[in-house]
Amino acid sequence: MKWTDQIKSRIGERILVRKMRNHLRTPVICNIEEANNIGIIYNATEFVSFEIIRSLVKELTRDSRKVTVLGYVDSKKLIDHYLYRKGFDFFSKNELNWYFKPASSVVDSFTSEPFDLLINLSLEDYYPIRYITALSPALLKAGRYSPDEQYLDFMIDIEKEKRTMRNLQQEIMKDSDHPHEKEDIEADLEKKTETELQLNFLINQLLHYLSLLKK
Repeated sequence: MKWTDQIKSRIGERILVRKMRNHLRTPVICNIEEANNIGIIYNATEFVSFEIIRSLVKELTRDSRKVTVLGYVDSKKLIDHYLYRKGFDFFSKNELNWYFKPASSVVDSFTSEPFDLLINLSLEDYYPIRYITALSPALLKAGRYSPDEQYLDFMIDIEKEKRTMRNLQQEIMKDSDHPHEKEDIEADLEKKTETELQLNFLINQLLHYLSLLKK
């Protein structure tokens, strides 16, 4: 990140902190099965993320839930294959102000929606996504753990879980007596990008633990 962008980002964080002083909110525990209105926000820069999120939405809407999705594309323009995606809204760098605050009608609509549950599926810290997550009036906000995260109520430590997952995969390959089976496992892992592994893992862990929550 350029030093000028770092300064802008710091200014944005300070503005957000001041703004949140008047944004009073009391989290309410919400089991995933009880959530009828769910918001999902994620980093849509890589198209593979869209495919994963689309599968998640299909799963969540089987029980007639309302699911609203907002994706941030870290680029000056929206990629063509994101245009006219039913049920999905997107915004890009062109819709950020000078200190990276998102300013668009789809963002305003998203941040005014009183979701039962807001799921932040961004794998990295992006100020526009952090800003939207902070201002959302959602009853419960869930996502990836970060030491600096202040606006989520429920978090998954994906770094810790990733280490566990890697160790398990190594044990599976080590214990296998069939060389071809090892090759198949290794080939399958190579096909998956880090984004796919992390995003799928984060989603699975969130859905699992959110299903266990009790008021």
